[in-house]
Amino acid sequence: MSDKFLQMVDSAQESKREFDLSVVYLKDSLHQSVKTAQSNTQRVSFDTNKVQTTGWLKGALSYPWVVVCIIIPAVTEMIV
Repeated sequence: MSDKFLQMVDSAQESKREFDLSVVYLKDSLHQSVKTAQSNTQRVSFDTNKVQTTGWLKGALSYPWVVVCIIIPAVTEMIV
């Protein structure tokens, strides 16, 4: 095998090791954050009487991306 290919394989293996380490560090950090949050006795309460509206129709059509990504392509597919 050529040296260039072996260098690419070594580089890929090193990148995979770094990625695996970052996943482990992220997992440990997340675990520590959850543990800290659970030990914190303060609780956040949400006011359920306060409802925010978008000005759109109620339900699924209250999100503009639904119209753009689902409804318009479905209508154009029916036309074509």
